[in-house]
Amino acid sequence: MKKLFTLVLVIVSLAATPAFAAAKKTVAPAKPAAWKAVAPAGYSPISWASAPGVASFFKPPADSGAIDYLTRINLRQNLVNFIVSPDAAPVAKTPAAPDTVTGATTGEIAAYPDLSFKRLGAEASKAIDPAIKFIWDAPFFNMGAVMSDLSMAVKYTAGGKTVVSAGTRSAADMALPRRMLLVNNKTGKAMIQDFDQAMFTDPILGDLALEGFSPAVVKTDGPTAAASRLFVGVSNDGQELSIYCSQAATVNEASNALVAAGVAPEHVLEADGGGSAACGYNLPGQFFVEPTRTLPLLMGAKNILKRSNITSSTANVRSGPGTKYPIVSKLAKGDEVTALGELSGWYRIGDGQWVIKTLVK
Repeated sequence: MKKLFTLVLVIVSLAATPAFAAAKKTVAPAKPAAWKAVAPAGYSPISWASAPGVASFFKPPADSGAIDYLTRINLRQNLVNFIVSPDAAPVAKTPAAPDTVTGATTGEIAAYPDLSFKRLGAEASKAIDPAIKFIWDAPFFNMGAVMSDLSMAVKYTAGGKTVVSAGTRSAADMALPRRMLLVNNKTGKAMIQDFDQAMFTDPILGDLALEGFSPAVVKTDGPTAAASRLFVGVSNDGQELSIYCSQAATVNEASNALVAAGVAPEHVLEADGGGSAACGYNLPGQFFVEPTRTLPLLMGAKNILKRSNITSSTANVRSGPGTKYPIVSKLAKGDEVTALGELSGWYRIGDGQWVIKTLVK
């Protein structure tokens, strides 16, 4: 009887083991899916311009027309930068009341002679941000003009301060439905929605911002006319930024390219205003955009090492990679940090800001 009981117990145990293993497998946390960019129909990948979290695509013209480009950027793996020309950076002047539309002060607006600036070319930008290495020069994109005009509002960081610049929009443009792109590099998210002045100028909601139009807005060049286009879209719960650019496309073609890539129509913004965009790609996959009239800057995406959290109760942030450097600030447990570089067991989390790697998990 004892042997029979033991045999039954063994059989029951063996039968239960697979079920138990299956139950354990079911409750085990799934690994996050690797980021994979979706290409619109008819587009091919640009294999020589790739990097972690960056994917670029092109659509060859059916005839002798222009090539369409689309780049997708995973904001959890990249920082988006606006590289501003020194000639375009507003000069500090006597504070004035903010503009009722963009939040820019009259002092900032006055820094632009006739709201124009010296165009920031690809080569000149190397001195500002050496990490951006261009392989196509500006003249390739028919951007030989020395001066450009600012037409839309933009928010960026200059000298550690948040700057909002005003554009030369007409009263008719101001009456049209407008949208805005807000990029928050700290959280790795972006959003596009109807223009809201308070949100646009708020440095907490986004360290970068761009004003634009709804693609449904009919411009003076006509709804079916082909022109230079720069369209921006946000998807994947704000973690993915898509940028469409072409030297000759209609509004519908530009908008539909982003929609085909999975961007909801309400999350698409027309940045160029019609006929003013220029774009290109560089190695090792960093993307840049320089509209000839819209912005006094280039847009680039630079890879980050990782986004993690502080695991200790406090963590000293030092001015250099080592305990010999002075403490500049402190972080609390759970604070999220973005590692931009690594040296001697320390992460660089900002300009002159380093935290020891063992406290970041």
